[in-house]
Formats: sequence, structure tokens, C-alpha cells
Amino acid sequence: MNARVAHRRKRELPQLTITLVPAAEAYDYEFVASRLHDHCLLHSSVAVRVFRAPLLAVPVGGCRRGGRIGAGPVTVALAIRDALQGRPGFSDMRVRSALSSGSHHWVVEWGDRASDWPLCSPERVRFYGYSDGFVAEPASRLTPPRHGPAATCCCANLPLHRFALDPRDELVERGRR
Repeated sequence: MNARVAHRRKRELPQLTITLVPAAEAYDYEFVASRLHDHCLLHSSVAVRVFRAPLLAVPVGGCRRGGRIGAGPVTVALAIRDALQGRPGFSDMRVRSALSSGSHHWVVEWGDRASDWPLCSPERVRFYGYSDGFVAEPASRLTPPRHGPAATCCCANLPLHRFALDPRDELVERGRR
């Protein structure tokens, strides 16, 4: 039995690799780009590839005062912070613990610190540089990202992952038609 325990301890965890790739490769590129007020920021954005999933990181600039990306475990958050550190528009990099829906995860933030606005408040939407129309956009016009983190539908306060396309290509809440 001791040999088994020793063997388990010798196994190494897979090496964590964070890669910065062109912004257009991000799974959530179209989703974020369609809502961003200042499209010029997309030119200096990057996709942060963690394992195999690249997610968009948009720098601060114009009316965008801050940014953030969900990271999951703290080791991933620290690696993302280190990869973005020193890039233009990614100042004041920090890692913060976040509790959401009873689960514990970490986020990487940059720029000004966001206040504790409600998730879908106009102030929060403007802080992250999204257009004002994003707040009032009807749920039927929202399309979830191809992959990536669960996005939020601000008009209905329901996460988009609770919606699915029906046979008519309309978004409907799961379990209801």
C-alpha cells in the first residue's frame, strides 16, 4: 500500500500553459465585439488560451475603464495575470477571489476597480465599455458565445446558458417552448 501512495505522489500534474493568440480566435469574440462600444479596442485585444479554450481579453481605453476574465483555480488566474502583465491597456493587474452561486473561483482584473453595482446595471455596463443598447437589448436578439464562460442576458437576469435554440432558431428558455 505504501508503494501505491508513493507512486501517486510521484505523478506530476500537467503543466499549465497560457498562450496569447490573436483576438479573433477567442470563442467569445463575436459575442463581446457585438456589444463593445469602442471597436478600436479589438485591435489591441488578445485571446487568452488556457488549455484549449481561448477567451477574449479587452484592454482598457476610451470609455472602457476596467476589464476582467474568469479564471477558475488560483493557479490559472496567476498565470493569466502574468501573461497579460505589461501589455498596453492592461494596467493594475490583480487577482481576486469571487463567490458566485455558492462556488469559489478566481478572476483576473485590470484597470480601475469596479464598484459593487448590480450585474445588469447601466453603470456596470458602461464601466466595462459596452454600449448602452446592451442593457435594453431583447432576449430574442441575444446569441450566446460559441463556447466560453456563461454570459448574462441583462434584460431578463437569466444566464444565456439557460436558453436554447428551438427548431425555428429562436431562443427559448430550457424546458419551455
